[in-house]
Amino acid sequence: MFRAAQLTKRYGDVVAVDAVDLDVRSGEVFGLLGSNGAGKTTMMKVFMTLLRPDGGSATVDGADVVRDSLAVRALLGYVPENPSLYEKLTGLEFLRFLAALRGIPKDRAAPLIADAAKLFRLDRELELEMDAYSRGMRQKMALAAATFHRPKGLVLDEPTNGLDPRFTKILKSYLREFAAGGGTVLLSTHITDVAEAVCDRVAVVHEGRVVALGTVGEVEAQAGASNLEDAFVALVGGP
Repeated sequence: MFRAAQLTKRYGDVVAVDAVDLDVRSGEVFGLLGSNGAGKTTMMKVFMTLLRPDGGSATVDGADVVRDSLAVRALLGYVPENPSLYEKLTGLEFLRFLAALRGIPKDRAAPLIADAAKLFRLDRELELEMDAYSRGMRQKMALAAATFHRPKGLVLDEPTNGLDPRFTKILKSYLREFAAGGGTVLLSTHITDVAEAVCDRVAVVHEGRVVALGTVGEVEAQAGASNLEDAFVALVGGP
């Protein structure tokens, strides 16, 4: 569903994404694994049509991220690394506002919002203005906002940020169920445990390039390591 061919993105003289080829299949959870500054977020922002590539191409379900940006956005749900919420809206007002922006009628939006609230354990939070939210509450609301409209694909940048272990487990289960139902997940993380738990395949990203790609076992084999953490260190360098 997510495809990149020689995808390149620069910030001045810095090459953030360097001629990357990628093919994320429909119905899988695919992880971009890398250190901070490796190029993961830039790659995801290109797929979300938030950044224009400087070279190569990127498509989502066959739609080009530059020529067909509105079609791409309609297909996806997105959680950035640091979600921005409308602080003076309640959670419920926020989700209703997003439904209106997506052209979802009120009678259809109500059950979608209720389902998302139940899934992400949002109860009293819906009635609170979001400037009162904790970090974990903000992350749960961002996940609800990205998923309530039943998108075809999800782009999640460090989705477990701020979540406690109990809810992290709930999120992992949801992502597996989403993929089993035919959805596609592209997520970034620097936590190898998360990648091992949910990803069908991973790409290790270092200095804007994909240095290894495959199942967790295949990446471990490419690095000559017995676990993903050691494979990651071997591939990108470290102590």
